[in-house]
Amino acid sequence: MPSQDHALRLWQMRAFFSMAALYLFYYFGKKNIGPATKFIEDAFGFSHTRFGWVLTGFTLTYALGQFVNGYLGDRYGPKRIMLIGALGSVAANWLFGWSNVWLLLALVWALNGYFSAMGWAPGCRILCNWFPEQRWGWWMGVYNFFPYLGGALVAPVAAFSIERWGNWQGAFFLPPLFLLGMAGLFAVLGAGAPAQAGVTTALPGAMPPREEKQMGLAQYGYAFRHPRMIVPYAVAFGANAVRWGLLNWGILVLQTPRQNGGFGLSLVTAALVFSMVDWGGMFFSVALGWLSDRVFRGRRSPAIALSLIVAALMLWLWAGGASAFRTPAGLILLSAVVFCAGGLIQGVHVPLFCIPGDVLGQKLAGTGAGIMDGWMYVGAALAGFPLGWWLDTHGLASGIALLGGMSLIFGLLALTIRR
Repeated sequence: MPSQDHALRLWQMRAFFSMAALYLFYYFGKKNIGPATKFIEDAFGFSHTRFGWVLTGFTLTYALGQFVNGYLGDRYGPKRIMLIGALGSVAANWLFGWSNVWLLLALVWALNGYFSAMGWAPGCRILCNWFPEQRWGWWMGVYNFFPYLGGALVAPVAAFSIERWGNWQGAFFLPPLFLLGMAGLFAVLGAGAPAQAGVTTALPGAMPPREEKQMGLAQYGYAFRHPRMIVPYAVAFGANAVRWGLLNWGILVLQTPRQNGGFGLSLVTAALVFSMVDWGGMFFSVALGWLSDRVFRGRRSPAIALSLIVAALMLWLWAGGASAFRTPAGLILLSAVVFCAGGLIQGVHVPLFCIPGDVLGQKLAGTGAGIMDGWMYVGAALAGFPLGWWLDTHGLASGIALLGGMSLIFGLLALTIRR
């Protein structure tokens, strides 16, 4: 018979990695729209501005979901909420693939936004339930690695699906099947907390428990209005506006012909180059988690500011346009710039999402993470219709430069974060 400590370690790995793998495949139901964007616009004759409303609808309902789903996960169980979200996203994707008018596309994708919001914050609560506080930075980095792996994988899978089906609908039929399969595995393998797995041994090295009250709306209000969370919420708002600006329009910028301000890459090449955003996210998630725990000794502000400021410089280099990457090694250089710019913007989530647990405590970690992610997707709404209008009016390269300026501003604001 294994000891209780050994059983705990086994369950930590099982619970964490089954949860993280499920969230990886959540991205097969929300980032599959990137490779399909140009084909949907061409099929229906949409401008970037008009299609941007579809993207904005997703981000607004995603924000709404994040504001409430972290709380629901804390109150009713994070495993249950993650499973409901996965199944709802699969259904919404299939319905989107059968939609044939703008209004239905907008409504169904907005519905998918709410279901997609049931993944991240409940997953943060599972992480905090299974690991001691002083290891949250490292495990948050590992957790953040998984969705970016999902993002890197879904771009070529969705592109292949479009080419295989011969139309844009393929991106919404095949990729969600992966999410459906992983939801079944998580239902069998996952556990929201040690007590649910029958493990009673205390977490090794855990901090003494803080005095906490029964979850209720008063605790939600405390997490929402906590004075030390205001600046982190604001930085999260700005960082995610930049991130989703890249996710919504990055492949389109790479794929658009050069005479129209893009880079003139084929769909598959554009998808592979753009997948560097997520490969970079994987690398920088782990690196920034390690930096914030070990080098900065639990101080999240330096890692956040460094990430956003360097990302701004990379985005301005990218905004130089296709002419800057016409050398024989230009595609490699472009891939490296996309790796750094997108990777840093995505990896900054790791130190940001450690802050709710740092400030609010373990019991409110999921609620705080949900509120933070809610503000993030209010920011992401700027990357839909408003950024689409900017691209129509001022050109594609100026949109990338604008994202660089936003990254710099919020990187400087991050220097004022205090634990």
